[in-house]
Amino acid sequence: MRTINPLFLKRRIEKLGEENEALKQKIAEIEGGSLGIRKVSDENGDRIELAPSEEFVAQLTSDGVLKPVEPNILRVGDDENYLNDVVTANITIPSLSKFKEGVRDLDPSMLEIRLPSPKIYERVEGRGGVEIGFIAEELPEFLRRGSGYDLKALVAFLAWKSQKDLENLKESLATIGDTILQLSNKVDKIEKFLKETLGYK
Repeated sequence: MRTINPLFLKRRIEKLGEENEALKQKIAEIEGGSLGIRKVSDENGDRIELAPSEEFVAQLTSDGVLKPVEPNILRVGDDENYLNDVVTANITIPSLSKFKEGVRDLDPSMLEIRLPSPKIYERVEGRGGVEIGFIAEELPEFLRRGSGYDLKALVAFLAWKSQKDLENLKESLATIGDTILQLSNKVDKIEKFLKETLGYK
């Protein structure tokens, strides 16, 4: 039977303890942000914050929500280095009035603005393939965002313009209907006159 040297066993345990403390220290450094990631726990809950640059810009909450760290804005690419495709099942845009100020209606004169025709094209960079869309330089200034355009603003503008166009169309149809009714009444009167005076049948 082999005898274990107590001194060797003691040194081995001490060594494992030192390695354990070093590992704990390394984990603490990582969670503290040494690798651009840190774990945070406070009154807002547990989360992981990310720092791809010198400053922490995003956090992943315990609920799995990725959101920006104030006052940063979480961006997925930029005007020059963008993603060709973002695949998602749905997009939700928070839009409660409590998050807004200076709310006002659009100027009705904007209804006269004509959008350019969509174009079909291929991108110079990226995965390639044919795309259909607008050319940013051809769009009205209020839809422009840097070298691109604001999709939310475009959708809102199109919805508003379509609704107004539909309302105008209904009014026009109602006016046409009234005109047709008036003409029909006049025709009836003419027919009655012809029957009574000329014996027209």
